[in-house]
Amino acid sequence: MNEEEEYSESAWTYMLLCVEPTVYEGFRFVRDLLFANVALRLMIQYIPLPHNIRHSLSLVIGSFLLYHCIGPPFIWTVGLTASAYILIILLSFVTKKWRGLLVSVFVISFLLLCEVHILHPKLWQQIRGIQMIAAMKIISVAIELDRDLFKKMLNPVEFGGYLLCPANSVIGPWISYHHYNNYLEVKFLNKTWVKLIVVDLLVSVFFLTLSNCIVPWYIDDSLPKWLIAYRDAQAFRMSHYFISRMSMLSMTSAGFGLTNDCRSEVQVTKPFFIELPRSLVQVVIYWNIPMHQWLKHYVFKTCQPYGKFFAIFITYAVSSLLHGWNFQFSAVLLSIGTFSYIEYNIRLKVAQTFEVCCLANPCVKQCDHKHKKNSILAIITNTIFSIITIIHLAYLGVMFEASFSVQESGYSYFHTISKWENLDYFSHILAGFLYVIYVLI
Repeated sequence: MNEEEEYSESAWTYMLLCVEPTVYEGFRFVRDLLFANVALRLMIQYIPLPHNIRHSLSLVIGSFLLYHCIGPPFIWTVGLTASAYILIILLSFVTKKWRGLLVSVFVISFLLLCEVHILHPKLWQQIRGIQMIAAMKIISVAIELDRDLFKKMLNPVEFGGYLLCPANSVIGPWISYHHYNNYLEVKFLNKTWVKLIVVDLLVSVFFLTLSNCIVPWYIDDSLPKWLIAYRDAQAFRMSHYFISRMSMLSMTSAGFGLTNDCRSEVQVTKPFFIELPRSLVQVVIYWNIPMHQWLKHYVFKTCQPYGKFFAIFITYAVSSLLHGWNFQFSAVLLSIGTFSYIEYNIRLKVAQTFEVCCLANPCVKQCDHKHKKNSILAIITNTIFSIITIIHLAYLGVMFEASFSVQESGYSYFHTISKWENLDYFSHILAGFLYVIYVLI
């Protein structure tokens, strides 16, 4: 047997040994989500239920699903839900204007106290994502109450059903209360629904297989460090696409995010625009679309009357704090914000100076640039910025590659710095260089 045949055989063996358990674990994880959400949808579909009973079903099934997924620690989510509702009720007797701010401070403080002082790091990592989704829901309700978007105060069953809804309490995505309430009213059941579930399931398992088996295999450890960084960052991105698609599956199986004619309205991420990015600005938008919408609608717009810089700073701060008291997340988010700001402004200046269609976001309506998007100058300019964005993605994403023990207990300051030091702090230096060019143009 020659070397090529041996390599092919070993590669095939590796794929079998990796893909089979990966697919098995993927299906095992989705089994409970499907069971809980399909059960909720079938009861809503076939049994004429009063308004509060539908919310009660969402609350009860969601609570059982959370307990089954994370065990006794689910009490922390229930506790956050109950305490936040009590606080909203008490504040409503005092003020109709500051509930959003005060509840936001309470919720974020609760999360930070749990992470830093109360819970063990391993336990916190287990429930962090669930708590973040719950926090986003609570804050959105409080702010919408301040904006008079509710006809009356939510009762405990409505609030609890929204917070603990099985469709999105475990892995997201965030949806507003009004969308949640509307989805409980939607009634349909046809073959298209089943097809959507099957497609979401297959696509999510495909991304999981890419993350665990394909991407780590196709670039060898002996290759240059930047290729290894790109590989590790891409594996992390594939795992993100898996979770994002799994969250869509969770929503779809409950009949959430679907219209009466069974068309999907929910989109969590856009892998194509991230893997082949036009700009880092678009990556930020399409990485987690519901999260971006939440930050824009409830944080940025709320703070915008106090100045654009203040609104941007508070949006970054809230995003960082929701992700936890973690140097790595804060450093990555701050870097993304800085890199995006520099890129947005330098592209704007290049577009104005040379009349070329190279803005961070493509021209939606009539393009007034002299050099349109299909011109040679525009293609070259946009390609250069796309390559820079891919470099940034490798640089920022590589630090999420770590051993299981590190992921389980959380990323440290030294882990972050060592990853960037290995890449010679290239993206930060490049961003500084681009900023100098922006100033000089």
